[in-house]
Amino acid sequence: MYFEKIPSDTLKTNDDFIKDIVNSKNIEDIKLSADKIKKDTNVENITYAMLSGSVLESKIPNIFTTYSEEWQNLYHKNNFIKDDPTVKAAFHRALPTGWNEIKCETSREKRIMSAFREYELGEAGLILPLRGLRGEFGILTITGPSKNLVDNRSQYARLFSQVGTCLHEWFAQQAGLRTVTEIPKLSLRETQCLALYAEGYMGQKVAEKLKISEAAVRLYLTSARHKLLSQTTCGAVATAIRLGFI
Repeated sequence: MYFEKIPSDTLKTNDDFIKDIVNSKNIEDIKLSADKIKKDTNVENITYAMLSGSVLESKIPNIFTTYSEEWQNLYHKNNFIKDDPTVKAAFHRALPTGWNEIKCETSREKRIMSAFREYELGEAGLILPLRGLRGEFGILTITGPSKNLVDNRSQYARLFSQVGTCLHEWFAQQAGLRTVTEIPKLSLRETQCLALYAEGYMGQKVAEKLKISEAAVRLYLTSARHKLLSQTTCGAVATAIRLGFI
């Protein structure tokens, strides 16, 4: 079943998605969380990979996917990651990128994109580049019907930026890249702004809800991002949910 927008109740339950990820003990738990997210958001596949050198050189799992075993075997056998245009796009762009925006420059890149569709991995795809607190690079890719990922891209990008940030931190912790640090303290206004943002409200609507100016909202969100060591507001929201602030 398709929908023209992610239902509001799904937006409100993304904290449940994040809690499931945070409470995961192993990669199998992560896969179970991914299956739940797929079902609730009408996404066909979810793939995450941490591509920072220190993690790639370790024995810690750095990737999970809901793609079929057949596709995974083909991907690894042909070393597609070396020339995968979706990975290349993530490295060169800071914002979410749709498969329909990717321009293949070589015959091998065209072959890889054709294989994506031949194996029916999803009618459309959305790639989200991720940066960890210490610059660790990762990628989250979701696939599904064009009716959802293309027509409602901004909603999916916002929701999965939060999910992706949390996944990124989970894998960083598993790789020993995080140490216990003092939990930051947010002000009441910073917490309120993040909470409203998590519910889908933007600048002007947040300002109206709190009866403050848009400039003040931007200031509080900037301060919250700084305290939570996040480059994006979506990332700050994910961290705030993980720490139990909202």
